[in-house]
Amino acid sequence: MLQRLERAGFGAAPRWLGIDEHGRDVLSWIDGETFTDRGRMHPYVGDPPERATFSDEQLAAAFRLLRRYHDATGDVCHGDFGPWNLVWRDGLPVGLIDFDDVHPGEPAEDVAYALRTLVSYGLGETDPDEAARRTRLALEAYGHGFDVVALLEAEYDRVEERCRRNGWQRALAKLPAERAWLETNRVTLAAAVPYTDPT
Repeated sequence: MLQRLERAGFGAAPRWLGIDEHGRDVLSWIDGETFTDRGRMHPYVGDPPERATFSDEQLAAAFRLLRRYHDATGDVCHGDFGPWNLVWRDGLPVGLIDFDDVHPGEPAEDVAYALRTLVSYGLGETDPDEAARRTRLALEAYGHGFDVVALLEAEYDRVEERCRRNGWQRALAKLPAERAWLETNRVTLAAAVPYTDPT
């Protein structure tokens, strides 16, 4: 995957440099910082009193990066496009790491996952109008429209399947809060982020 990205001219991922004498992959270094306190960001890690909130500029930059990745790969999802797998410099994402979950799939999967982890819906205090505004901003930065309600419903179905398959009971127990928030606020979200099916 890293070689494919390099051939496509995607400069925001590590370069694969070969294998060392111990049989380990050697990658180039991307200078910057990574988030280590996943409990403040991940939908299913802990119950922090305050979740990390990303600025409009950070949100837009992350979704522009995701679009660049998809433009370079086409039908290959990153599979874990969360803030903990971005390299940040001066407060903005400049690199993408951790390609363990790469798989063939529709870009919409990554978009939905990124919305859950960077915007968040129904975990902690989530103002519907603000969540809708931030969703619209993210998708405008990505440069492609989606039926956001359908996008998130499909993501929650994928999450539930993964949780049941892997026995992630704590994660599974939190999923109803996201589903309930979406059901309550689907009209607000759909109205604020309109989508016209091109077909």
